[in-house]
Amino acid sequence: MKSAFTYERAGSPAEAVALLAKHGPDAMIWAGGTDMTLQWQQEKVSPTVCIDIRDISELDYIEIDNSGIRIGAMASLASLERSADRHHILTMLSDITKLMATPQTRTLATVGGNLCNASPAADLSPAFVALDATVKIFSALGARKVSMLDFFKGVNKTEVGPAELLEEVFIPLPDDGDVQASYKRIDRTVVDIALVNGSAAVTVGSDGVISKVGLGLGAVAPIILNAPDASAALEGLKLSDVTREKLAKVAAIAAKHAKPITDVRASAGYRQDMVEIMLRRSLEDSISKHGGTL
Repeated sequence: MKSAFTYERAGSPAEAVALLAKHGPDAMIWAGGTDMTLQWQQEKVSPTVCIDIRDISELDYIEIDNSGIRIGAMASLASLERSADRHHILTMLSDITKLMATPQTRTLATVGGNLCNASPAADLSPAFVALDATVKIFSALGARKVSMLDFFKGVNKTEVGPAELLEEVFIPLPDDGDVQASYKRIDRTVVDIALVNGSAAVTVGSDGVISKVGLGLGAVAPIILNAPDASAALEGLKLSDVTREKLAKVAAIAAKHAKPITDVRASAGYRQDMVEIMLRRSLEDSISKHGGTL
């Protein structure tokens, strides 16, 4: 961190976006700082103004009601990890956080910061896409909602504008029946970003019919992908009619959406093959959680 910078501290979302508007495009938000610190040290970013939002306690929450689960952008990964006993979807998200960084880092890292870093290999992002989550983005003009699928615009690029702030992630819960979800990944070490990952969320109505399927493919494109044609191949089926063979075919359809690259961590071919396996395992796990027999 060689460049000089001005430090500002915001006490509210309105104050944060006002400071962003005042200082222009070279100002950056500091939430947990775990990603930004590394990028700053590596000179990938060089902000002239650092706007600290750690005092905005109104964005630090995890709430559940009949409509869904709301996670404030300033909720730490450690808080999400500790929420496992509050809802079975939070249990799944808690398990994901345990794969992310170290326990010490998770006390600092925030859900919003992780999403705004927009890594194609992020762990939470595929699950949020599969769960059909939306985000709330705040600006001086008010709040707007964006689907998680549309939130990611490229590597380290999101829908959040230069004078906007991510406020909340909302995960809808079904009016009828229940949603079960699963996340799978392949990595090289325990503390590592995913080589490839995949997530599935399956909603089954009270009539035993699959009403909705969400998929999230990670580390196989610049953004997190879904696969609506693969989802459609399961929707409308009775849970009792689902077989391993059917899930394998659905995963194969979904994997065709992948656009992997070869880098120092894995080849494109490996990622192409493995995302299909991760999606199949996620689907099998989600079906099993519903009581399906495979």
